[in-house]
Amino acid sequence: MSTLARDFVEALRKLEQAGEVEAILSLFRDDATVSNPVLSREAGSDGPARFWRDYRASFKDVASEFRQTASQGNISFLEWESRGMIGGKPFSYGGVTVLEEKDGQIAALRSYFDPARIPSLQSAAGGTADDRAGESELDRAQEEMAEQRAQGGYS
Repeated sequence: MSTLARDFVEALRKLEQAGEVEAILSLFRDDATVSNPVLSREAGSDGPARFWRDYRASFKDVASEFRQTASQGNISFLEWESRGMIGGKPFSYGGVTVLEEKDGQIAALRSYFDPARIPSLQSAAGGTADDRAGESELDRAQEEMAEQRAQGGYS
């Protein structure tokens, strides 16, 4: 595992356990892009900050365990499983994160997972999106994807 990937794993633990976003943000370039199946942030100084704040705000409790890691050149692959609580319901989902390194920092982060494995806030809390002021963009994106799947489509 590369040093940057190891630092990412440690910073993610700090974010998940204590809500400390600064450690993970210090690993990203100012022009970094971050994405997963429900959220995407274009390059820009606030993209990673918004992405990680939304990530942490989406879960009451979350902890990720990394099963396998591999690095080659400037690319690292991290296989993980995350568990926790959302909307009063336990969840567990796994995936892979790809880190692209440039000049010792993360230039791009892409995570791949099945969003259907995360209980939606709507089904856990009840109501509609308009009823829940302050929900994160991740919550809204998950709800939109669930509605598309229910109608026979998938984004």
